Amino acid sequence: MPKSTVYKKVIRSRNFVLLLLVVLLVLVGGKIILAHEKIADYEEAVRLYQSGNLVAAEKKFRSAKRNLAVTDHNQDINRKLLVLSPIRETMEDLDKEAAAYQNEKDLDQLVDTYNRWQENRKNWVSGTTIQQDMYGEMHTLTKLDQDFAGYFSGIKKTQLAKLQKEDAEEEKVFTILTKIPAEFYGDDVAKTKEIQSVFQHYYMAKIKALIAKNSSVAVTASEGNRQFAILTKLTIDSSWLQAILDSHFIKVLTTSIANKDYAAFAEQANSVKNLSAHMKDAKVFSVIEKTKGNLLNKAKSLITTNKYEEAISLYETLKPIENTEQLITDANLAWDQHEPVRLLKRLYPTKEFTSAVNMKNKWGADLVIAAISKDGGIYFGKRKGEEALAVSEGTLEGSPTVTSLDLESSYGSANNPVISLDAKSSERKHHYLAYEVRSGALVKILDVEADHLTVESKQLLLVDNPTGQGAGEHSYFEPDAQGVYHFSKIKVDYVDIQVNEVTNYAGKKVRFTANAAAKANGGALVTLSETYNNTTSSWEKTYLLLKGQSDFIIYKNYTVIGILSGYEDITDGSGVQVRVPVFTVEKVEK
Repeated sequence: MPKSTVYKKVIRSRNFVLLLLVVLLVLVGGKIILAHEKIADYEEAVRLYQSGNLVAAEKKFRSAKRNLAVTDHNQDINRKLLVLSPIRETMEDLDKEAAAYQNEKDLDQLVDTYNRWQENRKNWVSGTTIQQDMYGEMHTLTKLDQDFAGYFSGIKKTQLAKLQKEDAEEEKVFTILTKIPAEFYGDDVAKTKEIQSVFQHYYMAKIKALIAKNSSVAVTASEGNRQFAILTKLTIDSSWLQAILDSHFIKVLTTSIANKDYAAFAEQANSVKNLSAHMKDAKVFSVIEKTKGNLLNKAKSLITTNKYEEAISLYETLKPIENTEQLITDANLAWDQHEPVRLLKRLYPTKEFTSAVNMKNKWGADLVIAAISKDGGIYFGKRKGEEALAVSEGTLEGSPTVTSLDLESSYGSANNPVISLDAKSSERKHHYLAYEVRSGALVKILDVEADHLTVESKQLLLVDNPTGQGAGEHSYFEPDAQGVYHFSKIKVDYVDIQVNEVTNYAGKKVRFTANAAAKANGGALVTLSETYNNTTSSWEKTYLLLKGQSDFIIYKNYTVIGILSGYEDITDGSGVQVRVPVFTVEKVEK
């Protein structure tokens, strides 16, 4: 590169100086212009400030401060801005933040913004006149009070609308409503009153709707419990809820009692008692306790009159509100004592028992029972204390139709219990059967058909007209070496006499043989004596009247058994009325 000449260097130096001069002139001129603008802004700001247009004045002061051309009035400008700018900036920030949080549905931040506004506002309105006025202007410009009123009013409206929905988030709604500043309700008292009123009407409507559609007590009580819990948690008065539920439940329970629907009463009462923690002073609980007491007394009375099944059913019914397990156990024990056949029914659930008899405190047991089943089974059971029933069983041969059943020991040996039965007979009036209990086994010791049977003495039976041996007689039956009863002999309870001796045995049973001479007074005359009267040259006879058999045949001999029982007047063959002894015939031997 060619080197610069001295001339060229001089020329460049002169051009640079000229350029620098021009720049300096421009800078000086610009500074003068800016200085004039700053002065103008400042003066305008002062004018506005003095005229009370503080927001506009603050703007001009800021414009003047940004002008760095000169430092004139900077001290005053800074002093003014130190008062005015924080108010403007804070109000603008609050306005923007409030709008943003409202859009974001951030209630907590919105409330925080509101509270910061109120704190600043409190300072400003209690500050200097300039602060008060500046705040007033910014308040008018931002309309922050209207904005917040609109925001919170909208939130309230939205939340109250949510309470109309079936799945309303009640606690969340309550929380949101309580976060809204009290000023938007009026004051703290008004806020509390309004929120409580809203929820009281809300819950009241729900509970009354359940009552109106006759919802079950369980459903209503469950809703009541839920409401009590929430109202308590939210510290809202619940006395109105207790009053509504108390009145409703008393009405429902009273209706069930009047209808004698004790099962419904117990279930309803049980549901109501779940509310006891929240309704301690409610009248419905005294109604429940009084009714429960009356029903327990009724069950006790039923047991007294042996209506055990009804009593147990009532105890079962009351289980939801009373532990009646022991009462049921006691009732069943009493029922077992009264009807021990129940013990057999539990042991033999498929059997149908047609006859049963029981005794207490016999044969070393507290309870003894004998029974016959429909399928021909015979059972004997013993129980001591609370032990299980020990049962012996057997079979009735031929499955006779049993008409009566008894327990005794006079038939058996060694005072063993004996089950005696009276069954239907095709040949006699009765069919007598007896089974002795020996070492847990049932041994048949008697089987006889007869017209009657009595125990004359220990192990001596008097049987009237048995089939087989002793038929037609009063026969004795006695046990053999194995203790089984058989015919032993005919019972002789009369004296054998001659007919002419009968008057010597008045009132005693006798047997004699006589000839029926004639019929009279519904009986037969037999000759007692016959003598010849020499004076009248005729035979004179005395007679005995046999009564008790209407089919005596004249001129036939009869052996009769009976008792001389009195006298009657008859007319003899000569037409003479005479008085004769009367013999009541009990049996005519063939």
